[in-house]
Amino acid sequence: MTELTADMHHMLTQYDELLNTVSEGLEYLEKNITEEAPPEAQRVFEDMLLALEQISVSHEQMMVIFEEDPKLRTMVEDFHDVVKLLQGWFSLGSNQEKQQLITEKVLPAYEAWRTHMQAYVKPHIAH
Repeated sequence: MTELTADMHHMLTQYDELLNTVSEGLEYLEKNITEEAPPEAQRVFEDMLLALEQISVSHEQMMVIFEEDPKLRTMVEDFHDVVKLLQGWFSLGSNQEKQQLITEKVLPAYEAWRTHMQAYVKPHIAH
């Protein structure tokens, strides 16, 4: 197992928490993107985009830490597939279509990916 510095351990712990936060954001959107969506829904979506960007930046650091482990590389590529699904949001007109996208495609894909990624990260941060 890769020996981590305190900074690397902190970054991976924060990363793990961020994965859970995005999951909560997607669940919020799934429940609240209705025709009369609350104004907070747009803010949650924008915050989620920022979180996904931070996850992507973390992946660059993780590829260095874990010396471009092929398993990690595959999971990073899978993350990009989830983001591509979410990009469909911008071409949809109604909140009903957006909710359907989140419920049927993005949330299941993200949750499957998150489960695999956390299984990869947890052994490195558990003490």
